[in-house]
Amino acid sequence: MIKADLTLLHAPSVYDFREKSIFYGPMSDLVPSSPIFEMYPIGFLTLSNYLEKRGIRVRIINLAYLMMDDKDFDAERLISKIKTKAFGIDLHWLPHCQGSNEIAKIIKKYHPDVPVIFGGFSSSYFYKELIGFKHVDFVVRGDSAEEPLYRLMSAIKNNDDYLPFIRKIPNLVWKEKDEIHENPISCISKDLGEIDFDYRVMFKQVLRYKSLKSIIPFSDWLNYPVTTIPIIRGCNKNCSGCGGSKNAFELFGKRIKPAFRDPAKLVDEILITQRYIDAPVFILGDMTQGGRSYLEEFFINTKRLNKDIQIFFEFFEPPDEWFYDKIADNFNNFCFEISPDSHDENIRKKMGKNFSNNQLISSIKYALEKGAGRYDLYFMTGLPTQTKESIMQTVDFCEELYETLGWDKRFMPFVSPMAPFIDPGSRAFENPDEFGYVITRKTLSEHIEAITRPSWKYILNYESKFLSRDDMVEATYDCAIGLNALKGRAGSISKKSMKENEERIMSAKRIMSEIDKIVAGDKDWMHSKDFENLKDKAMKYSLSTVCDKKELEFPLTKKNFKWFSIIKTVLFNR
Repeated sequence: MIKADLTLLHAPSVYDFREKSIFYGPMSDLVPSSPIFEMYPIGFLTLSNYLEKRGIRVRIINLAYLMMDDKDFDAERLISKIKTKAFGIDLHWLPHCQGSNEIAKIIKKYHPDVPVIFGGFSSSYFYKELIGFKHVDFVVRGDSAEEPLYRLMSAIKNNDDYLPFIRKIPNLVWKEKDEIHENPISCISKDLGEIDFDYRVMFKQVLRYKSLKSIIPFSDWLNYPVTTIPIIRGCNKNCSGCGGSKNAFELFGKRIKPAFRDPAKLVDEILITQRYIDAPVFILGDMTQGGRSYLEEFFINTKRLNKDIQIFFEFFEPPDEWFYDKIADNFNNFCFEISPDSHDENIRKKMGKNFSNNQLISSIKYALEKGAGRYDLYFMTGLPTQTKESIMQTVDFCEELYETLGWDKRFMPFVSPMAPFIDPGSRAFENPDEFGYVITRKTLSEHIEAITRPSWKYILNYESKFLSRDDMVEATYDCAIGLNALKGRAGSISKKSMKENEERIMSAKRIMSEIDKIVAGDKDWMHSKDFENLKDKAMKYSLSTVCDKKELEFPLTKKNFKWFSIIKTVLFNR
């Protein structure tokens, strides 16, 4: 087997999740991955492509998926046998804080002289604390890690004593003995022209390292191989709780304005991907942020795509009707999603979104009239100034919206809590008083401890002055039951699914109650037999709670790999 120069490891949210009893609840219900957050970041692919083209061999190992897929898989044993010049670990979204750090400790146990490199949003935010850990050698800050990581890996690969060669690498935090050095963040991609998002790097790694499972992006991907194409780094919006907002990007990565990918290259990558995977394409990021001229260029290029491609767009605010017209002209199978967060316009404005309910409703109605296969609407609980009563009014709002749409089953509303954490770097994390919050966990170490607490109610890193944690939990589940009933009534889901969803939600509520009783009555609850007995149930009712994950999938049928094309590319590089 060929040895990698850089081995990228994706850790589970909690390394020892198979031993611990943690009720994650609905924390991951509205994303493709499970509560173990086994979906590795898109950056793994862009980094791999960038480094491979420049002579650095990269291997991706999704430890989280391997641990989920096989209860007997020994992650520590695998790590002990890996031969590599350096390890890279993502600490992008904060739920990975415990797992990523435990993996780093294991690496140092067996490979004390091999550098461990961290990167991602949360790594960039907590870099001062992170670089102080004995098991961390480097942190690459910011959102443009490709070039700094290439220069770092070149130094490591080509020099036994590489420290003299890294002093001017941008974005790099490093230490020499006990002295910590912070190189300035000066590598900030302006137009993303150097970024390639090419799934072929995954196929080639399967052959090179003789492992298909290691590279799988998330659980069930082989059955539902949705492909994601990112269009932007940075954001024009400043949603109060988002770690990917304008404020956050500037704080952790010095990015002042977003960079958009070239529309022609974007379409090129969709064409390449469709050659190998005939599956839905999700456009990650609101492309309408690029403005009218950017969209016009995109639509000029989409003429090269098959109109029957399955494509999904997300919005941060309702787009102009012109956009829907162009989508309908260019595609036959398209879906949309938007997150108003709350039905209450005042709460929505506090979140940083200024569109009205009339704009939202008109937009959804027009999109369905233009032939959208589905329109998903995402609400959240735990928002600034939100009350329990406001959460429950979400159901009334969606019922009225269903009425307006003639109970169109293509409309799909969802709700989930803002959990487990308010993102560091967001306006709400940095100025909690302004949004009615108290941040209860501020350091990386405090978040590492929090993620192993007994249920999602205890994991939260914030408290709201308008909503107790108990009320938030109860209202989240009750609101989900109400939306579930509406979807069943409209035919958006089957009556059977509606009933099963409700039974799961009620079971989840009972588990939460049992956990609360154990915690209240036993100071050593973590080691109590009653708590241990809940382990299997806790995981079972954390996988699909407020909805069935199948509800998130495209309402389409073409989902398959073109194995002949994949094999030809892998074997003959064609």
